[in-house]
Amino acid sequence: MKMVKGVTRRVIVVQPDNRALFEQAIFLVRDHSMPQREVVREACRIADRYLLGAVRPIKRRYGIWQMAGAFLLGIGLASIAWISAIWIL
Repeated sequence: MKMVKGVTRRVIVVQPDNRALFEQAIFLVRDHSMPQREVVREACRIADRYLLGAVRPIKRRYGIWQMAGAFLLGIGLASIAWISAIWIL
């Protein structure tokens, strides 16, 4: 464990209304010249963007019929390959 002495940091803690995904977000501020209101607004924007990305529903790329068709096509091609191999031998 490392101890750091004499370091002062500006910290913004954002606590969301809905605490289902996270309890709090902690931001360490690099630029001390920015107004506090703007820093808090940016921290809230980043936290909101994270929440929107985290709760977005997962889109299915392929439907059940497309997967079934691909499966049947694979079975058909494998069958043709086996029959061709038997005829050649």
